[in-house]
Amino acid sequence: MSSLHQPPTLNPVGIGHSHGSLTIYSAPKSVLTHIQWSINEVLGRPYELKWSSQPLSPGCFRTQLSWNGALGTGAKLASNLRGWHYLKFEIYEAAMNGSDGSLYMFTPELGLFRSNIGPHGDIMINEHQLNSALAYSIKDSDVVSEIEKMLGKQWNESLEPYRRVEIDGLDEAAGRISV
Repeated sequence: MSSLHQPPTLNPVGIGHSHGSLTIYSAPKSVLTHIQWSINEVLGRPYELKWSSQPLSPGCFRTQLSWNGALGTGAKLASNLRGWHYLKFEIYEAAMNGSDGSLYMFTPELGLFRSNIGPHGDIMINEHQLNSALAYSIKDSDVVSEIEKMLGKQWNESLEPYRRVEIDGLDEAAGRISV
């Protein structure tokens, strides 16, 4: 069959519509404008981010954004933002049309975590991941450690104080939380 008659291949990123949220928990003031430009470039339209001071990180700011876009937008945002080393952020892309969603968490100390998310927001661990953890772990504690990595435990523990400030809406709570 000649190359003129072959069916076109589809790029898996961008097939279908998705939505999600981006929370930047901590960003230095000096890069806020650059971050906004980066986000707008990925999303293909201007978004006006409203920054608030981050009481857990003096001199840093936080923001949230709900977005709509093609499937894979969460991955593009995570790839773009991970280059800004001093950020702490979390991106959730909803499961849509039979596909898993995605969760991305980033801290400078731990790097980028990614996991599939089911329709109810649960982290999905597949049998291959579990078999790998069982096959290469000598002790039970190694298995537990591998499963904790799959669940993003270290990232959750690192970001939880920032989430508490966001959820509780209490900047004064920052004085009671150690990071």
